[in-house]
Amino acid sequence: MTTNSLPLLFTFDGQARSGKGTVVHAVKRSLQNRGIKTMLIDAGQVFRVLVVSAGHHGVDMESPDAIDAFLNDDAMLHETTELVKKVYAMPHDERDALLYTLKVGENSAKIGARPKSQEFKDGLLRKWLTDAVHEGYEVVLLDGRALEEVGSMLDAEGYCVYDMGLYFVCQAEIGARRTLGFAARSYDELTDKERRQVDALITQIDARNRSDAERKVQPIVPPENAPVCLLPEFEFTYHPGERQMLIIDTSAELTKNDMVSPVVRMFDSLLQPVH
Repeated sequence: MTTNSLPLLFTFDGQARSGKGTVVHAVKRSLQNRGIKTMLIDAGQVFRVLVVSAGHHGVDMESPDAIDAFLNDDAMLHETTELVKKVYAMPHDERDALLYTLKVGENSAKIGARPKSQEFKDGLLRKWLTDAVHEGYEVVLLDGRALEEVGSMLDAEGYCVYDMGLYFVCQAEIGARRTLGFAARSYDELTDKERRQVDALITQIDARNRSDAERKVQPIVPPENAPVCLLPEFEFTYHPGERQMLIIDTSAELTKNDMVSPVVRMFDSLLQPVH
């Protein structure tokens, strides 16, 4: 696939509930099944673990000062690092129950807005990419937020070759219905109770995206002048050796297969195993 001693880095970034996590896992499975040694790093999960760790210590998540005090405590950050390791070893269902609640998602935005949390996450990324080099990984897929800036930094520091960044966007109502398991029905077809659930999640998604876009440290914004690909249609020309940025819009009424297949096919076409 490549003769680089450094792994190729592909970032999966974007708005809350836009489907990027579902897509990146499908891409990972496809690459691994074709014999390409691929590492998936979930940078966004680091912030969720920070929220859980802060909760263990009774940190007031409404207080930036309290969050900063937690993030400046080396003992607590060491404890959080150990929790990150434990989380990665957890069964999938147990990990999701711990990290992927609405409250943890809301508080991860508050943690992510603090500069020290970004430093903590970037330190872990450097360690994991160093491990990827030593273990011979050809590709690293990085799932998270504000990753164009991070990917460029890691490339410049010699940890990887940043090849492509995908930035996912989605209308909040579509993302909310998919998350809640209502994707097969339109908003008007939902019961009153189901619409209230969707409305509550839309409010959270909009608040999260607004907060992330306005934060001072590593704001989450779409890449400038990047072409927009509206799934399931997907036209793309790959230019080897030239970093490319794409905006992937998942706002159409899509099945899971319709959402992941075009991106998987793109990666299958641009990355070939070494024989």
